[in-house]
Amino acid sequence: MKVEKWGIWAVVLAIVAPLATAVAAQLSFPAQTTLEPTMMPIGPVATDEELAQAEAEWEASAHAATYDEGMGANTTCARCKSPVNWDPTQDSAAQEALDCGSCKREPGAPRPELASGVPVPEAEWQHITCDICHVPVGDSYATSVAFWNQAAGQYEPVADVMELCAHCHEGQHGFEVVEEQEASPIHTGWECTRCHGPHGAPAACTDCHDPQTGPGVAEHARHPSVNCTACHDNGRLTIWQDPVPGGPHEAEYITRRFAHTLTSWPSHNLTTEIDCLRCHHPLGKQSASVVPTISCEACHAQGESLFWCEYFQRNPDPNGETAVSPAMP
Repeated sequence: MKVEKWGIWAVVLAIVAPLATAVAAQLSFPAQTTLEPTMMPIGPVATDEELAQAEAEWEASAHAATYDEGMGANTTCARCKSPVNWDPTQDSAAQEALDCGSCKREPGAPRPELASGVPVPEAEWQHITCDICHVPVGDSYATSVAFWNQAAGQYEPVADVMELCAHCHEGQHGFEVVEEQEASPIHTGWECTRCHGPHGAPAACTDCHDPQTGPGVAEHARHPSVNCTACHDNGRLTIWQDPVPGGPHEAEYITRRFAHTLTSWPSHNLTTEIDCLRCHHPLGKQSASVVPTISCEACHAQGESLFWCEYFQRNPDPNGETAVSPAMP
């Protein structure tokens, strides 16, 4: 009888022991692991309401319409304009894209395709989507920012928004926006989203500054076709009257940069110190006035003034030639 009981207990133990071991294993804490580069800390996730608001702002932004219109090789341009379409293995095309000689053509002629470039059809173009700057979480995204590195095939952490934007908006091809912003004496330390919507909403100086109030009211009223940055640029960019019909700055006086061709580009290096000589007086023997039809009467009624024009350098020799002469009509 005792043998039978021990036999029963042996069977019970044989069944229970493995189960107890399995349960204990499930309850034990996992060993501490090292955070890998692909393992991004997620943090808060966007709610449905936040996601809908972000998508609406993005759809109205330039980030949602980045197709290159066939200008150059979309394969290489996609590095910033549509990162998931970028093919980092196209080494030859990438080198051609950095060679100014690849785009040499007669003024006004279409920019040629890069010989080694592989165009991406517009139907397949993804633009700059949410998952370039935010890690996907289910049907939503993390509200924290990260950068999708297409070449590495993983997300990279970024310290702040400026570092994120700098992945594309720096250097000559990015119009040196980040470099300009860092040099700006009046917006020192500002992140891009301080002015621009976090999901690409357009920004204008007048969102914060009212041109009809403050010490510059009279000058603002006299310059209705002048972009704010033409006067307030601190980077000594050249200024022109935009000649592109139907463009966003048509006939506007504005700073410009060279990126494939001369292009109107609002300066991000700004100051409150204004130098009217940049437009209204000759810039030297090699350069005419930006505004060649300026005259004294444009600022002084009937040519009269009770004070010396502060925009001329006063010549201490009244019998000598004036230091600077205006360009008369």
